[in-house]
Amino acid sequence: MTVATARPAPAERSLTDRLLAAVPLLSIFLWLCIIYAVEAWAHATPWLFGDELELTQLSRAIAATGHAARRGEPHSFDTLWAYLIAPAWRIDNVHTAYATVKYIAVMVMTLTAFPAYGLARMVVSRVPALFVAAASCVIPALAYSSMIVEEPLAYPYSTLCLFLIMRTLVRPTRWWIVGTVAAAAVAPFVRGELVVVWVVLVLSAIFLLWRADWLARVRRRWSAWDWVGLVVLLFGAGVIVSALLGKGSLEWYIATDHYKHRLFDLGLNAAGALTIGLGVLPVVAALGALWRAPGERPTREVSAFRSVLLAAIIGFGVYTAVKSTYVSTSFGTYTYERNLIYLAPLLFVGTALWLERRTINPVALAASAGFVLYLLLTTPYEMGQDLSYNAPGLAILQQANRYLRLDPTGAKIGLVALLAFSVLLLAVPRFLRRGAATLAVVVGAAVIVWNFTGELAFASGSNRFSDRFVDNIRRPFNWVDDHTGGAPTLYIGQQMYPDQNGEWLLEFWNPHSLTGRVWSLDGTAQGPGPTLTPDPRPADGALSHDPGYPYVVEERGIDVIGTVVATHLHVAGGSLQPWLLVKVAPPLRLRASVTGVFADGWAGASSAYTRYSSAGNRGGRVRIVVSRREWGGPDKAGHVTVRIGRIVIGDDKQPHVVRATAARRFDIHSKGERTLVLPTPGPRFRVEVTIDPTFRPRELSPQTESDNRDLGAKISYTFLPRKAAHK
Repeated sequence: MTVATARPAPAERSLTDRLLAAVPLLSIFLWLCIIYAVEAWAHATPWLFGDELELTQLSRAIAATGHAARRGEPHSFDTLWAYLIAPAWRIDNVHTAYATVKYIAVMVMTLTAFPAYGLARMVVSRVPALFVAAASCVIPALAYSSMIVEEPLAYPYSTLCLFLIMRTLVRPTRWWIVGTVAAAAVAPFVRGELVVVWVVLVLSAIFLLWRADWLARVRRRWSAWDWVGLVVLLFGAGVIVSALLGKGSLEWYIATDHYKHRLFDLGLNAAGALTIGLGVLPVVAALGALWRAPGERPTREVSAFRSVLLAAIIGFGVYTAVKSTYVSTSFGTYTYERNLIYLAPLLFVGTALWLERRTINPVALAASAGFVLYLLLTTPYEMGQDLSYNAPGLAILQQANRYLRLDPTGAKIGLVALLAFSVLLLAVPRFLRRGAATLAVVVGAAVIVWNFTGELAFASGSNRFSDRFVDNIRRPFNWVDDHTGGAPTLYIGQQMYPDQNGEWLLEFWNPHSLTGRVWSLDGTAQGPGPTLTPDPRPADGALSHDPGYPYVVEERGIDVIGTVVATHLHVAGGSLQPWLLVKVAPPLRLRASVTGVFADGWAGASSAYTRYSSAGNRGGRVRIVVSRREWGGPDKAGHVTVRIGRIVIGDDKQPHVVRATAARRFDIHSKGERTLVLPTPGPRFRVEVTIDPTFRPRELSPQTESDNRDLGAKISYTFLPRKAAHK
C-alpha cells in the first residue's frame, strides 16, 4: 500500500480559533437538542409497554435503594442507562421526574454528533464531516430520545466505540489501544447488543491486515489451490464459531439451526427499512465506497474506514438477523431495524467520501445498486400500520400513506425511481467539469431533509400513540397516589392479557402507591416483574398471600370487601370503564368476582362468576345474559353450556363447579341473545359458562374486522338477592 506523503505541519491555532471552529458542530448539537426537547415535551406519557415500564422499574429501584429491582423483586444488572437516569426519579413529582428523564435522553442521544464528526474527520475535510454529524443526529431513530428505552445511550456510545476502533487502526498508540479495549469492555453493559463492538474490533483489524502491502505481495504468489485452501479454512472456522455460539446462546442455535431461510429474510428486511429511512442514496454510496474509486490514492485512513464499515455491517447485520429470527419463533415477526441503526454514522461517512471526492467505482456502484434494489422490492413497508416501533425508517412511508394516500405499490415505484436517480447522481459528477461541487451540496442537504422528515414522522406517530394513551387513562394520572397519600396499594384484575396497558400506565404514574403488587384472579397478569394468582377461600372469599395493604385498585368484575374511596373512569374495550379504589376491610376478601371476560364484555371459550358472600347471608337468583347482538358477520353457531353449583376448590387451588345444581344448554348465533335466571344454591355459589366453538372476527370478516381474539359471546352476570322476610 502506498502511504500518503506527510502534510506540512499546520500553524498553531489560538484558543479563539479553536472555539470558533467548534461553533458549527456545537450549533448542530444545540439546535437539535431544542427540537428534540420540544418533541419530548409533547410526548405526554410512555406507551411502549412493557419496555418503558421495565426500565423505569429498574431505575426507580436504583434511585430508592441503589439496587435494580422489578416490582420489588431483585433483578440482575441490565444496562448502565438505568443507573444514569436513576437520579431523576429522586424528584418527588412524577411528572417533573418523567420530563427530566426525557430531556436527559435527548441530550445524551444527540451527543452522537461529536463521535460521528470525529469518525468523518479521519477521512474527509471539515464541511463533509459536519454533514455526517448532522445526518447521524436526524435519522428517524432519534425519536427514541422521547422514550424510556436503551437507544438514547446505546447509539452515541456505539458511535464512540466505532470512532475509537478506527482511530486505533489508523494510529495504534498504546493509549488509544487501551481506551478502545476499555470502551469495548463497557459496551455490553450499555446494551447487550453492543457485544458486537468486540466483533467489529477483531474483524476490522483482520480486514485492515488483509489490505497490508506485505500481505498483498504474499497473495500475488498464491496458486488456485492456495485460494481453495483459504476458503475451506474460513468455512471450517465459521462452522466451529457457529457451533460454539450455539452452545452458549439459545437464540443463535434456534435461528441458525432451524430457521436459516427466515434468518436471511428478516435480516434483509431490517436492512431495507434502514435503507428507506436513510434515503437510499447513503446506503448505495457507502456500499460503493468499500471499493477503491478510479484514480484513488490509497491511504491508511480510508483503508481503516473500509475495514470498520465492512466489519460493522457483518457484526450488526448478523446480530439483527439472529435476534429477529428468534423473536419470530417466540413472540412475533417484526422488522428489527432498531438493531441496525448503529451503522448509520458509518454509512454517512461513506456518503461524505463521495460528497468530497465525487467519484465512485462503477462496478461497486452497480453491485450496491443491485443489492439495494433487492431490498426495496422485498422489504415489507408496513404501511397499514400507524407506526412500526422496531422499524423507524418506515415512518416516512406510513406518514405518506396517512396524508398523501400513498399505497405500497406507489411507494415501491417511488423508491425504485429514487434509487435510479441516486445512481445517476452518484455517477454523473465524474463527467462534469462544472457544477459537481454544487451538486454535492444539494445531495447532502437532500439526504438531511429526507432523514429529518422521517424523524419527524416517527416522532409524530409516537406522540399520537402517547396522546391516545392519555385519552384512555384520563387525567389526573396519579389519582391513586393522591387519594392514598402514597400508602401501599394492590392491583387486582382479570383477563389482563393481551391488553394490560391500563394497569401499566397506572403503575407508571403512581409509583408511591402501586409498589409492585399486581395480581390477577385467572393468571393473566403480565410482567415486567412478578405477578401472583391468589388462592380464594370458599367460605368467605379470603385471598392467600395477603400483603396487608390498606388499599386495592380493582378492575371491572372484581368486588373486594371494603369501602370505595375513589372511582376513576378509563377507556377499556372501546368504552368507559371504572377503576375502583377500595379501602380494604381486613383481611383481604372477595365478595364476588368475574373471570374470563374482556374489558369490552366479550368472553372467550369460558367465563365464570363466583359469589362468596351476600347481605344477610341469603341466597337468591343469578341472571346470566349470553349475547352476540353486536356480531353481525357470518354465523358460526356456538354451543353454550351454563352450570351453577356450590364452590369447590380444586387441586389447582381455584374455585370450580363439581356438581351442578342446575344446567342449561343452547346454541348462540350471530345477532342472537339469551337470558337465563337460575336459583342459587345458597349465598355462596359459582356459575360457569362454556362456549364451543369460538370464532375469530378477523377470519370470518377479514375485510372489515381486525379483532383476532377467539370469542364466544358477550356475557354479563347479575346477582339478585332474596329479600329479607318481613316480620
